[in-house]
Amino acid sequence: MRYSIVGLIIILLISSCHNKIEQKGEIVATVHGRNLYKTDLQSIVYEGISYNDSVIRAKSFIDKWIRNQLLLHQAKNNLDAQQLDFSKRLEEYHNSLVINKYETELIKQNLDTEVTSSQIEEYYNSHTNEFILNRNIVRIASVSISKKNEKKRLFTKLLQDQDTLLIDSISSMAEKYSESYNLNTAEWHNFEKIIKLYSLDVNDQKKFLERNNFLTINEADNVTLLRFCEYRTIGEVSPCELESEKIKFVILSLRKKELINELYNDLYTKAIQENTFEIF
Repeated sequence: MRYSIVGLIIILLISSCHNKIEQKGEIVATVHGRNLYKTDLQSIVYEGISYNDSVIRAKSFIDKWIRNQLLLHQAKNNLDAQQLDFSKRLEEYHNSLVINKYETELIKQNLDTEVTSSQIEEYYNSHTNEFILNRNIVRIASVSISKKNEKKRLFTKLLQDQDTLLIDSISSMAEKYSESYNLNTAEWHNFEKIIKLYSLDVNDQKKFLERNNFLTINEADNVTLLRFCEYRTIGEVSPCELESEKIKFVILSLRKKELINELYNDLYTKAIQENTFEIF
């Protein structure tokens, strides 16, 4: 094995940065008859890099190449011909890459990516057993207001209303009088996060939700009025709106699978009609 002097290598490499027309015949290292050429190092040493960095990068690259060649030589000497024959595996890998690429292009060109709300709802209603909750979830409305604010009683009355939640009325008032508010009652929340957000003292989540639909949470200067508009507990069916993105993904996946199956079936049917293959 011959290992060229690093200084000489760097001189050769630096010169290659200024003269890009080089012959590959210039060897900088050799191991068991396999050569590393100066042109192989051009990608790691380039114009603008310092001399010291060039030396470090070149030495590291050459050392790694030598170690790999030594291990490769050792492996080839210790594995039998059958173990070294990767032709079948390489062919299978190549074929899978070609097929995958073609399938990807086919899907890109032909897949209908529009999923309507009615399609989502239809899938949801037909597969409710796939959407069982593993956590407790809630829809809430909350308003944080100063304890001294004269509108506190009115906010309390509106949020406690058992028949309806007058979101528009509360929202317009909240913009003027509250410290903060959350009136997006369509959004579902993990109840665990609500417990942490409002520092609630909860031992049994299900019982807590069954017994409480309105809370007054006292703070230093403010009071937070929290209404639980709806809740669902572990083991119940998750709401459709919470699963819509998941359902959309499933529908598109099924379409992709159907598209690929149609391709295979059409090709097979055509091949039979044209006597493209024989089975012996």
